Amino acid sequence: MKLLLDTHVVLWALEDSPRLPLYIRELIRDETNEIYVSTISLFEIAIKHKKMPEVLPYSADQIREFCQRAGFIFLSLSVDSIHTYEQYDFSAHLDPFDQILVAQSACNNMRLLTHDEKLKLYNVGFVELF
Repeated sequence: MKLLLDTHVVLWALEDSPRLPLYIRELIRDETNEIYVSTISLFEIAIKHKKMPEVLPYSADQIREFCQRAGFIFLSLSVDSIHTYEQYDFSAHLDPFDQILVAQSACNNMRLLTHDEKLKLYNVGFVELF
């Protein structure tokens, strides 16, 4: 199964946070699954780290290294994902990073692992809310 990690899921995995349920950890650790991290998430981390390093102490470079060591696959933004993005009405959830992740997961037939309840508003089968 192809799994795309929402930005907070990447950070929680890095921190081995108890906020990450056991079954989500098992999905991430399952070697039969392909685990993807969007370059958009790295960009979001870079922005937040630069603005608030006391809140987000990890740089995008540090997260990139963690992801590489963990065997995660980086997903770049494609023209097809942009086309998919234009098919959605994102007026109910204004976070552009989350909007792009939804479009990328839909376009690439991936399950988006997230804890963001607002993404439930899209009522799409590829969002795995925990």
